[in-house]
Amino acid sequence: MKNKILISALVFAGILGSGMAQEKAVRKAKSQYERQNLTEAASLIDAAVQNPETSGSFDAWWTRGKIYVAVAANPLIARNFTNPVDVAKESLDKAAQLDPGKVLLMRQDLDRLAGLFYDQGAAAYGEGAYAEALADFEKSFQVSRMNSIYDTNAVFNAALCAFNAEGSMESAIKYFKELVDMGWDNSAADIYLAEAYLVSGLNAEAEAVMDKGLQRFPDDKNMYLSASSVYIRTGDNEKASNILNAALIKWASDATFQRYLGVSYKNSGQEAEAEAAFKKAIELNPGYLDAYIDLGNLYLDRGNRLNEEASNLPLEAQEEYDAMTKQANEAFALAMPLLEKILEQDPDNVSVMQILYDVYVRVRDMDKASALKAKMDELTGAAE
Repeated sequence: MKNKILISALVFAGILGSGMAQEKAVRKAKSQYERQNLTEAASLIDAAVQNPETSGSFDAWWTRGKIYVAVAANPLIARNFTNPVDVAKESLDKAAQLDPGKVLLMRQDLDRLAGLFYDQGAAAYGEGAYAEALADFEKSFQVSRMNSIYDTNAVFNAALCAFNAEGSMESAIKYFKELVDMGWDNSAADIYLAEAYLVSGLNAEAEAVMDKGLQRFPDDKNMYLSASSVYIRTGDNEKASNILNAALIKWASDATFQRYLGVSYKNSGQEAEAEAAFKKAIELNPGYLDAYIDLGNLYLDRGNRLNEEASNLPLEAQEEYDAMTKQANEAFALAMPLLEKILEQDPDNVSVMQILYDVYVRVRDMDKASALKAKMDELTGAAE
């Protein structure tokens, strides 16, 4: 009997000694961490969380998270590890699962970890690696949520990355909508959400977002511009014109609103109103290239339409034919200085040169046509 008691005591002492040894390994890892011996600390804690005696210990996993946060924050040490920031997240996630009541103890570590993912995402975004950046920003706001913080900037950046990444528009909509629904005080979320809906062919949803956005941000110029652009693209040019005219009451000197108004009028067949709006945009901003292009296209379209109508007249309608042809040439003549203005700002634009060359030929200014043809040949190598 005494022998049995002695054997049981030895077994119990062995089990106790094993557990105490592993707890000692955790304490030693903490000590190495405090001394900034991070490589040694990581080695010790990795072994501890793999050991059955401490694999279920909140303290062991929290310690591992602390150590790997410090590793990830040190570029010289981090390069010797594989994804230390992800190891840190895995460790703190595990600690939180083991003892949710102690998550408050990890606040500082969670905050540092969220910042590391955020910085990593910003770097990837800067390099155009949108899918990688998306994953990092998602991890950043996930860690912040563990810390009872809703990081709107991280969510917005994740949405922006998803908007730019291949095949992630559904995620973009999800995150932008999340921000809009919570009433985030930044119109960029509404604007991008509408764009994401448009790209996805959800026109009604895009319009609904813009309608609410105009109510939420009545003094935001970008919201008016985006809303009018959405309605122009969905084909409701009357609604776009109404939005733009309302905007021009507030920002009468804004050339962009005038140009958009011209586009909405042109799309509605209101040619005179469109012409006036484009001219006003140019008056407000004499260097506004897009307005020159739009007005030039309006005159070119007018000239082409008149020419086509003239060509469809019966042979006996010579007088009417001559009158229409004259009106067409007058329209082309109005386009000519606008096209020349565009080439002043964009002198090597061969597409515009070709259009202007055709106009010169139509109005029979052959000297200018020949000079422009020589320049086009030089740029395209056609003369060779």
